[in-house]
Amino acid sequence: MARARVDTCPVCRRSLPDFGGWPAWCPDCGWGLTSAEPAGAWPSRFARWWRARTLAAEQKELRRLLADPALLGRPHPRRTAIFAAAAAVHLVTLLLLATGAWIMTTGIVVVVKIGAGIVLFGLVAITFPMYRLRPRIGRRPADTPATLAVAATVTQSLGLPPAKRVHVASLQRPVRAESPRLLTIDVDRWHTVDAPGRIALLAHASAHRAGHDPRRTLLVITAAETLNGWLALLRPDPRTVARRRSRVRGVERPTAARPHPYAGIRLAELILPLAIAPIYAAVLAMGWVLREGGAVAGMRAELHADALAAQAGGAAGIDALIDGELAELSAGGNMPAPLADVPAIERERRRRVAIAAGTRLNDLHPTYADRLAMLAVPQATPVDRRVNVSAADLEAVTRELDAQISA
Repeated sequence: MARARVDTCPVCRRSLPDFGGWPAWCPDCGWGLTSAEPAGAWPSRFARWWRARTLAAEQKELRRLLADPALLGRPHPRRTAIFAAAAAVHLVTLLLLATGAWIMTTGIVVVVKIGAGIVLFGLVAITFPMYRLRPRIGRRPADTPATLAVAATVTQSLGLPPAKRVHVASLQRPVRAESPRLLTIDVDRWHTVDAPGRIALLAHASAHRAGHDPRRTLLVITAAETLNGWLALLRPDPRTVARRRSRVRGVERPTAARPHPYAGIRLAELILPLAIAPIYAAVLAMGWVLREGGAVAGMRAELHADALAAQAGGAAGIDALIDGELAELSAGGNMPAPLADVPAIERERRRRVAIAAGTRLNDLHPTYADRLAMLAVPQATPVDRRVNVSAADLEAVTRELDAQISA
């Protein structure tokens, strides 16, 4: 069913243009923009506090970068602490393995030996992401020669190391976590943007491999997922709390002459939480270093990638790249419409909605409000690194990507 045309804003009575089949909205008063965050995104009080601290750290880093854009090209000083925390997490994993191997070689009782070995090796198997040890190989260079050639032109202009292999992603073949060893290209976004946007896309993806973002290194990725495994083991189980409440429900209120019949059980239930409290606190402390430090260091790296994409593709390229990402989010898991078919007023609506809602592409990227604010800052010494790629070369890349995604 076609949308009814809205000629006048019902709030400020401003005359509105013809939006066609796109949602109507008012550029003056903001009528028609929906920017509410989904309810229940951060249900627990601790999660909301954690999120607020992380957002505050990101805003502090943004203010620092806005005041001195030259910091974008420098690695964040927290990289050392992040790598040290990740190494400490892996050291604990190695100590568990070494302790389990040592116990298996001792002469203690066989039952104790087997039980301790199962517990220690089981902790490692549950917490450590074993699948990360299987490297993502990507496509063979012979399968994507045009893509590697065009990407090499972009990286040479930006002073980045060239890629040796390409990984192709799409809606049907999503990437769980990008590997810094591969040049990852989203083929759906590639089809959404135009030529400058495709060059900016290659520049942004190539910047991910520059090593400025510690969250994309295998050392930190595996450490963060190991901590997630420990948190899953140590976090209080809501079902246990519910069972405890149901057990005491209906019991008479205890008095001095008539003590609570489950008082001993309730006291015994506190022993395990008290015993694991130091471990839980250590896991939270390591997680805080990796999360907050990774957030600010990754934010700088991603904003640097945006700056390189703007240098390679120009203002039109970075605008197309951001609008292409917003088109994917607006599509809601469906194939996004090409930007050539999207009017400028609809692109502006998507940007305003993303800014108001604090939307980000994923957990590895800053919000669009922060990215657009950083891109709006003029560079003190503008660098001309525009990359010129022929339409024939870009079409060759398109054919290769389509062939690899359908293979």
